[in-house]
Amino acid sequence: MSDITEKALRATRESRHIEFKRGFDAASPGEWCEIIKDIVALANSGGGVLVFGLDSSGNPTGESVAGIAQEDPANILGKVSKYIETPSFEIESVEAEKRGQALHALIMSGTAIPHVFQKPGTYDVGGGKQKTAFGVGTIDPRMH
Repeated sequence: MSDITEKALRATRESRHIEFKRGFDAASPGEWCEIIKDIVALANSGGGVLVFGLDSSGNPTGESVAGIAQEDPANILGKVSKYIETPSFEIESVEAEKRGQALHALIMSGTAIPHVFQKPGTYDVGGGKQKTAFGVGTIDPRMH
């Protein structure tokens, strides 16, 4: 297991290089927008890891991680490339475990030149309302 993944499994909070997601529904456009935002932000910040199956304090949620575990990293990069120019970073997909709970991690390498979103990450949240995960021209959506 990589050093960054081991560090993430010991972490009790998210940081610039570590993000937690409770679970993942591969059929949800909104969840895709949110992880694409995190993937690009982590790559732009020098690389990092996105761990699925943990709450914001790093505790296992017990939620299924099968949706992300079944995704090929090349397909994930393909989805990312719909919002940025060709990604200059790589994604590694790894299984993990904490306190007997199955987790899944995506490890992003860093990128020398930050990627800028070319399309907005907007999705329907119901009731005729939309949410924007990231806007056109942003580099790290957490910093705008």
